[in-house]
Amino acid sequence: MQLYTHCNSCKSTIKIASNATTRPDLQMEKGDEFTVNCQNCGAMQKKHVNDIKAEPNKTVLWIGVAVAIVATAFLWMFFGLIGTLGVAIALGVSYQQMNATRGFNKYMIRRK
Repeated sequence: MQLYTHCNSCKSTIKIASNATTRPDLQMEKGDEFTVNCQNCGAMQKKHVNDIKAEPNKTVLWIGVAVAIVATAFLWMFFGLIGTLGVAIALGVSYQQMNATRGFNKYMIRRK
């Protein structure tokens, strides 16, 4: 899952470096409000935890697809039709990323 927000001045995307999987985890890591620096215009801005959004991490999705292709090819050679179950790996990774993203974006912290 990739965390991001938008710059108030130039509207470009600012990536947030964090491994937090939920909004409360991000709040515990960075606080209710924290400062972000826009790499495009150089503006320093205070962002509330609710201003941060999440999107699925494309790298993880592509790794899941690659592992699924290799597993499907390997299983197909040795076990025949049962090798098509390797597609479940890619679907599982995609499902996990989408649920994590949906859960992060849905839960909001009360503003003080």
